[in-house]
Amino acid sequence: MDMTLLAETMECRNGNCPTAWLTEQGTVMVQGYVVDARLVRVPRDLIERAARELEMQEIPVTTVVPAPRASEVRASGEWFMVAGTPTPLQCPDGERAHEVPAHAVWAAANESTREAAV
Repeated sequence: MDMTLLAETMECRNGNCPTAWLTEQGTVMVQGYVVDARLVRVPRDLIERAARELEMQEIPVTTVVPAPRASEVRASGEWFMVAGTPTPLQCPDGERAHEVPAHAVWAAANESTREAAV
């Protein structure tokens, strides 16, 4: 599967850190820290930067193919919790990658920005 880097953790030194990629299907692959069987968490700025990159690349977030399972990207303090389709992407211990629709990343980042402005 071809993927394009959208955003990676700023302080990452070894390459095994939360990251977001755009897939060739128009979904977003999010690698994060395992919370439970359904969730991974990533730093808030990763999702916000991935959303900005989607906008800069003019990805049509309302018309992309959705990930096959129910997905959700929601803010939780300094983190975003990401629930999506687990992927076979090889990740270091304690991390996993989930695939989510691009519009879920964009919507979560925009909602987070609105909450911060209030």
